[in-house]
Amino acid sequence: MADTLQILHQSTGLKIVKNPRNRFAVITLHHTADPAKASPEWRREAAAGLTPEQAARELDIDYTAVMGSKVFPEITHNRANIVVPRDEYPTFGRHCKFWGGFDYGLRNPASFHVYTIDEGIVFSIWELYEPCPNIPAFVEKMKQCPYFPYLKYIAADPDCWSPKVSDGNPISIQEIFWRNGVRNFIKGINNQEDTWIGMMREHWGMDNPTFRIFEDCPAQIHEFESAIFVNQSERQLMTTSYRETINDKNNHSLDDCKYFFLSQPKAVTDTGWKDPEQWKRFTVPSGTRGITQQPIATSIPALRQRGYQ
Repeated sequence: MADTLQILHQSTGLKIVKNPRNRFAVITLHHTADPAKASPEWRREAAAGLTPEQAARELDIDYTAVMGSKVFPEITHNRANIVVPRDEYPTFGRHCKFWGGFDYGLRNPASFHVYTIDEGIVFSIWELYEPCPNIPAFVEKMKQCPYFPYLKYIAADPDCWSPKVSDGNPISIQEIFWRNGVRNFIKGINNQEDTWIGMMREHWGMDNPTFRIFEDCPAQIHEFESAIFVNQSERQLMTTSYRETINDKNNHSLDDCKYFFLSQPKAVTDTGWKDPEQWKRFTVPSGTRGITQQPIATSIPALRQRGYQ
């Protein structure tokens, strides 16, 4: 067959084949090629902390191993520490900031979640998850969220900025939301899924996860639990590089979560000055070339308005 790989060399831990389509030689070097790493004991130690699928991919060079497998097995194994029950909800003080994530859906569900960061932990704390055929009605439900007036921004589906034809005139979904009072949309990032998956694994790859979801966000919990990787055929793998890609089905809240995390929100950091005269020692350049420096001509009350104590 024309698509059959031609084996040029094969020995313990080493395989060289020729791709019949582009005539490239592909060299696969397995850890067993090194006698010091060929033992089952070494593999068990190297696989510590990896799922069986991840270990098969990383150590056995089996790029199909994760296909169809769970993207986020951590939420199943460590659900008690990721999902926050109602009777354990923390109280967020005035120091907390709040953000939103939004994925638009007309017939499929639109997903809107509110996020905050408290003591280094990211929380998903409020959910609106339903189709959005009527944007004014959907906005009214968004405004029922107690955190809505305090949202710094809502990282939204970038397709919301694409003009659609309505009543003969091109208008974007973002513009319709703007006209109905949602004026803090920012364009979300939709082409860095692998980066976001890595971020989630960092948050959940510990005994005390740093991303937690309130029990009152059942749709988001379900999507994290059910997300699987896309399957690729052997023919596709011969001609394209394998990428971890989430199956594009029932992933609306995952998308709004991705837009939020990739917007790189920053938690509040308090700046406290113990020396009340310290503000006088801050200088700014003066003159056309900034050679000499002058003390900042700013009053203490003005500094306090910027958060300095």
